[in-house]
Formats: sequence, C-alpha cells, structure tokens
Amino acid sequence: MPAPKSLSDDGLVTELGRLGRLAAQVEAQRAVLVTEAERRGLPRRRGFPSTTAWLTAISGEPGSVCRRQVAVASALENMPETKAAFCAGEVSESKVRVLAQAQALAPEQFAADEKILVGQVKTAAAQQAPRLVAAWKHQTNPEGAEAEAERLYQLRTLHLSEGLLGMLHLSGDLDPESGLIVRHALEALTDPANLNPADSRTPAQVRADALVDICRHHLDGSNGGRRPPRVLVTIPWNTLQQGEGLVDTEPGPIGAATARRLACDATISRVLLAPDSVPIDMGRATRVIPPALRKALELRDRGCAHPGCRMPARFCDAHHITHWADGGETTLANLQLLCRQHHRQAHDNQPHPRRE
Repeated sequence: MPAPKSLSDDGLVTELGRLGRLAAQVEAQRAVLVTEAERRGLPRRRGFPSTTAWLTAISGEPGSVCRRQVAVASALENMPETKAAFCAGEVSESKVRVLAQAQALAPEQFAADEKILVGQVKTAAAQQAPRLVAAWKHQTNPEGAEAEAERLYQLRTLHLSEGLLGMLHLSGDLDPESGLIVRHALEALTDPANLNPADSRTPAQVRADALVDICRHHLDGSNGGRRPPRVLVTIPWNTLQQGEGLVDTEPGPIGAATARRLACDATISRVLLAPDSVPIDMGRATRVIPPALRKALELRDRGCAHPGCRMPARFCDAHHITHWADGGETTLANLQLLCRQHHRQAHDNQPHPRRE
C-alpha cells in the first residue's frame, strides 16, 4: 500500500475504492468460512450452543455483529449471483443484507430477478440500494412488503436515560418510514446552505440542536399561537436580577444565567412562598411576549437576527436585548429573534447589573 501522503487526490480516491472492494472480499470470504464451519458442525463439536456463540468467542466481536455475519453467510447459500458479486468485491456487506431481506420475502421471484437486482444494487449509492429493493418488494409481493413494514414498525424503540453530568442519552431504532421523516426534518435544519459559513459547531452538534429546535417548535404550538415550554423553575427575584448562584428545578439545579435565558421568552407566574418554602399564593400566569408583538417581530426579523444565520422565525426565541428583569421593556425596539444557539450566545455575552 502506498504512503497516503505520496498519493494525488485522484490516487487517494482510487485507493479508497480499492480498499472498499478488498473489505467486501474479506467479508465474503468470512461468510464462506462460516458456512463451511456450520456444514462440519464445528461450533457444536467445540462445545458452543450456536455458530454465533462460537464466532463471538474466536473473533472477539460483539454477539450482535457475529449474529449478522452468520445470517449473511446463511442467506448467501440461496443467492448465487449475490455471492459471486460479494466475493468479487462488487457489493458491500450492507448491500448483501438488503438483498437477503428481499430473498427471504419472496424466494422464487428473487431467484428469477436476482441478476437484475444485483446489477442495479452494484451501481447504486448506499442510501439508494434499500429504496431499489423496497420498490421490488412492493411490486413482487405487496402483502408481504406491507407485513414486513408492519413488523419493522413494531420493532421501533426510543430510550432516554440520564448520563454523566446530567446529560440526556438517546438511543433507539425507527422503522424505515419513520426514520425517513426524522431524517428529512433534521436535514431541513442542518443543510449547510442554511447555516452560517462561520458556524463552528460540529455536524453532530448541529443535529442535536436541530432535534431540540423541532421539539421546541412543537411545544410552541402548531395552531398559530405560541406556547413556550412549560418548565417549572423557582427563581428568587434577586437571583434572577443578579444572574448569580444556582436555581433549583425538578431535574436538578441550573445556573442563574441559564434561568435568565429561559425566562427571556417564557410564561412567568408569581409565587409567594412561606418561610418553609410552601407556596401560599400564586398569581395569574402572564405571557412576556404577547402574540401580536411576536407576530410583528417575526414580520420584521423574518428569522434569526444574528448576522449570517438563516434559521426560520418559527424556530427562534424572542430575545430581550435588555433583559426585562433589568428593566428592559417588552417592546419591538427591545426585542429581536434569535435561534437557540445565538440566543445562548447573546446571554453569555449580555452584561447585567450586579447588586451587593
């Protein structure tokens, strides 16, 4: 293998393509060896309950990876055209798995169409291959395709768990249709053409912010009236003004600076507490930004007012240039639309009175 620094741009692309084909050939040879081991009954003769358990032990790979490799090896026995292309490095393992799903759905029709399908998948992009095979499934066996789609839908999951430092960890799987909706929604907000060229966030951070913006937009209400997120935060008045110290919330403490940012565009209620912190009186909730003023602000700013940012108005907060807790008025002249990222930056850079 040539030294990477010695390669031209075209040479680098060529070498990556060569390694991709070589990787497919290695995976194909692994599948051939796994099939031969199963034919001999080697895993059970070595005391393992399954081929997956045996492969996990000798490879050190996770069980989920080995289970996938065993499934591919088994499917290839009924897919000669696919196997030949795989061994030649012409299709990747991910494309083989897509083709294997089609073979399991309609074995007889797949056998008749395999050569054509493999030819189409060879030249298709990784994202396009599943769509090509899905179209074949619906044309060949509509009822089976619908049953498969329902089965995948039933496998959908989303898990939320508390991580280190109070971070929220998300994990899960979505069926193809739902995944497409989520992907398109995120891509609409993460398209580089819609971002400031000077944006320093990583792609992963941009996606994380986009997911939060979509959720905030939902909480704002889809019927034309905004309904800011209803998070109960108990803030002593002097803490809100000074912007120092910690504020207690149900999930855990947050900084007073964060509380000021949340209160910048929120629904505020006055609560009187007894000395033992028991609420004894609660005033009527008041909306800091009236709907008519919000509409005027959106007509004026159109979107995030930060230079170069193209975030649409519906995903923006109404930011008080001088915080209302510091005496700033809730008027059009003292407001501007800012997306979540730039709203945070504005509060990080916003001075406010310090009171002894």
